[in-house]
Amino acid sequence: MKQPLQRRFRWMTVFQVLLLACTLSLLAFTVVGSAYRAVPLLLAMLASLQVVLLIHTVQTHVDALEEFFAAVTYQDFTRRFVEDDFDGELKDAFNRILERFQHARAERDLQASYLDTVVRHVPVALLAAKADGSLTIVNNPARRLTGMPALKNLDDLAALEPGLPTGLRAIPAGQQRLLQTRIRDIPAELRVSVSEIRREGELERLYSLENLSGELSARESSAWRNLIRVLTHEIMNTLTPVTSLAETARDMLDDPAAREDIRDAIETISRRSAGLTNFVSRYRELMNVPQPEFATLPVRPLLEDTLSLEKLALQNIETRVDVHPATLTVDGDRQLLEQVLINVVKNAMDALGETSSPTISLSARLDYGRTLIDVEDNGPGIPEELLDQVLIPFFTTRRDGSGIGLSLSRQIMNAHGGDIIIERRAVGTRVRLVFV
Repeated sequence: MKQPLQRRFRWMTVFQVLLLACTLSLLAFTVVGSAYRAVPLLLAMLASLQVVLLIHTVQTHVDALEEFFAAVTYQDFTRRFVEDDFDGELKDAFNRILERFQHARAERDLQASYLDTVVRHVPVALLAAKADGSLTIVNNPARRLTGMPALKNLDDLAALEPGLPTGLRAIPAGQQRLLQTRIRDIPAELRVSVSEIRREGELERLYSLENLSGELSARESSAWRNLIRVLTHEIMNTLTPVTSLAETARDMLDDPAAREDIRDAIETISRRSAGLTNFVSRYRELMNVPQPEFATLPVRPLLEDTLSLEKLALQNIETRVDVHPATLTVDGDRQLLEQVLINVVKNAMDALGETSSPTISLSARLDYGRTLIDVEDNGPGIPEELLDQVLIPFFTTRRDGSGIGLSLSRQIMNAHGGDIIIERRAVGTRVRLVFV
C-alpha cells in the first residue's frame, strides 16, 4: 500500500498537470477561434503561473529530500523542518525520522561509553588492531603491562621485543597460544587469545594478553616446596635410623660377642638403603609418564574391562556401570587410562574395608562439551583435612601404600589435556576424571 504522503504528492502533481493541460487546451482554442485578444493573454499568464507553481512544488519537495538525506549522511540529527518550509505532513515525517536517528545514536554512544569503561577497567590487557596495525583499543592493563602509555600501533611493541608484533600477527583468529618474550628486559610468558571483531564496518583483531610469569613462578615455587618436603621426609625417615645403626655397629666392632648384633645392624642398613633406592625408582617412574597414543575409545567397554581386571578383588563389592549416551567415546591412550581407572578403583576398594553393603559406581556422561567419568564409593569418605594432600606425590594413608597412584593418575590425565578431581560426598568419595 502506498504511503499517505506519497499518494497525496502524486495526486497533487497529477491534478496540477491536468489543470495545466486544460489551460493550455483553452489557450490553443482561443488563439485560433476567439476574436478577443485579451483572453489568450490571460490564459497564457494563467498557464505560466501554473507551470511556476508546479515547478515550485516539485522543487520544494526535492530540496527537502536533499536536505533530509544530507542530514542523515552527515549525521546532523539536530536538524528540524518547520511548516513554512513545505508540506506539514512531510515535515512531521522527516522530524520523526531524525528524532529516531538521534535517539538511536544517543543509545549507541551510551553503549560505546559503557563498553569503553568496561574495556578500560577489565583486568586483562586488551588490544584491538586494524589491518594496518593501528590500534583502536588499548586499555589500562595493556598500558601497564607494556609500560607504553602512548601505544598507537602494533609495531610499537617491537620496542619491547623485536619479534613480538610478528608473533602476535601469526596467531590465527579464534586460537590461543603461549609466547615466550621479554617485556622491559624481563623474560615473560604471555598467554595470548585472538578473536576478530567488526567495528564501524571494518574487521579488527582483538588480542587479550595475560602475563603468566608471576603465576607460573608462584606455582613452580609451591611445587618445589612440596617436592622438597616430600623428599626430605622420605630421605630423613631412611637416613636417621641408618645413621644410628651405623654408629651403633661401629661402637660394637671391638666386642667379639656382638658379632650377631653387628650382622643384624648391617642387614637393617642394607634393607633401608634398598628401600631408599626403591623410593628413588618410584620417583623416577612418576616423573617419566609416557606420551599418550591417542585413539577413539568407547567408554562403556573401558569401564567394564577395568572391573573385569579386578574381578576377584571385587567379589564382595557391588559394582554399577552407567554411561549416557551408551555410545559415548573419549580420545585417549587405552593402557594409560586403564591404569588410572585401576588406581582409582583400588583406592575405592581400600576405602570400603569396614563398610557394610559396599558399592562402587562407575558412570560417564557429557557435560557441555566435556566428558566426565566418575568413580564413587559409599565408604567413610576422605577426611576434609586430607583432600588437599591426596594428590601430592608419595602421600598415603596406608601402611603399605606407595603414595604415587593418584599422583601418577593426575600426570596421565594432564597428558590427556584433562584433570582428576577428588571430592568428599555426603556418603563416600567421588573421583572425577575430566576430559576436555
